[in-house]
This record gives sequence, C-alpha cells and structure tokens, in this order.
Amino acid sequence: MDSKHSYREITEAYYEKWLGQEEILSHDWKGIEYVYSRERNTVQHGYGSQFDIYALCQRDRTVISYGDKIGSSLDVLKSMLRDAGDAEEVRRGFEKIFQRKPSVNIKYVFESMQDIPSGAKVLTQEDYREYEAFWRKCNPGCRDTEWLREYFDEMAQNHICIGVYADAMLVSCTDAPDMPYMGAQVQEIGINTLREYRGKGYAAMACGSCIRELTCRHKTPLWSAEAGNQASRRLAEKLGFNEFAKVVSMTL
Repeated sequence: MDSKHSYREITEAYYEKWLGQEEILSHDWKGIEYVYSRERNTVQHGYGSQFDIYALCQRDRTVISYGDKIGSSLDVLKSMLRDAGDAEEVRRGFEKIFQRKPSVNIKYVFESMQDIPSGAKVLTQEDYREYEAFWRKCNPGCRDTEWLREYFDEMAQNHICIGVYADAMLVSCTDAPDMPYMGAQVQEIGINTLREYRGKGYAAMACGSCIRELTCRHKTPLWSAEAGNQASRRLAEKLGFNEFAKVVSMTL
C-alpha cells in the first residue's frame, strides 16, 4: 500500500469513529445514510460539548450520525433530505428543523508532501519561556496557564511543536489539538501566527515541518478548517491537503 492510499484509509477510519460506524466510508456507495450512534450522546475528548447530530457530506453521499436528543425530528429530517444533498442543503435542513445555526467545517486528507521552504525549528523543553511568551501574545485575555507547561512538554516530546522565529522571537508556531480517536495514528495540526507577521509564509514553514515530523513517525496529518476561514483553507491546499468532506454539526 503506498503512503497516499494509507493516509486516505486512515483518515476514513478516523471519521468513521466520529460517525459511529466502521467501514461506512471505505466502500463505494451513493445516497444518504442515517446512523444512530452513542457517540452523539457523549462529549468527545478535547471538546467542550457533544455533537447531537453530525453529518459528513462528500460528493454523491452523506452520512448523518444522530443521538438520542434528535427524537421525532429524525422523521422530519428524513422526509426533507431524501437524496444525498450537498452540505449547504444539509445545513439549511438542520437550521430549519432545529431553529439554530449549525457549524460547517471542511475536513482534509493529506495527499502529498510539498516543497515548503525550511527555516522552522522543532521546539524542545528548553524553549518553553519563548513559547509561553508567544502563547500569551496570541491569547491576551487568558489568565489560566497552569496547564500550559504540561501541554507544551508533551508536544515537545513528540516533536510536533514547530516554530518560526523573526526579529529574535517566536512569531509562528504549531500546536496539537487533542485527538478523541486513534491518537497513536493521527494528529490534527493547529497553527498560530502573530498578527503582524502573517502573510509572510511562516505558517506554511511551521506546518510543513510539522507534517514531515509526523510522517517520519508514521502518523497521518489531519487538517480541519471552518468553512469561512479562507486563509486556513488556502494553507491546507498549499501544504498538500485536499478536501475530504464537509461536516455539518450541531449541539442541541
């Protein structure tokens, strides 16, 4: 199996965990499937609330994973979405039925390593003071940092905290969101860049190095972006990710 197929298969397996049904994405089918899952009744590790309904939309097919809170609304939803509608149709359906705005995120699959300029540094535990100063600049309103050292040390030990320096300070740095499933096999990449240093290619440098570190350790990189975050979506494509699915989700 080549690495490209391996990345896709592992990405499919990861989102199958979210949907609550194994192998539902690995087979070739069209249409719409409804999956009752106890995953929708729990809060996934790393998240602040549960997703009571979670729709993964790909071309020609949609999987809607739902939990107990949906109740009788499921029949209404099924009558409204008879065919595999696109994510926008699903979003409108959710909003009409549940009378609130759902979240729409783009999920990506890593396809190929890109030629990104080097210059980023893999941070070590000795770099914590610089990382803390950077983090405080990115999060000026946050006062609770008791957890930050442990979080940084874990990233540093796993070689996934990658930074770019300019003007003798850390200006762009990756982070590692908690993975609710398959943590030994996948890692989503997060990135922060100081506002005045954006648009200079620093985020791509840091993320490109992070991808190399992950793949060298036989982990599949993941990327997720809010539908309206064009900068994140452009960066994903520059780094060698392609769109995997649109996810429409809602907490009731």
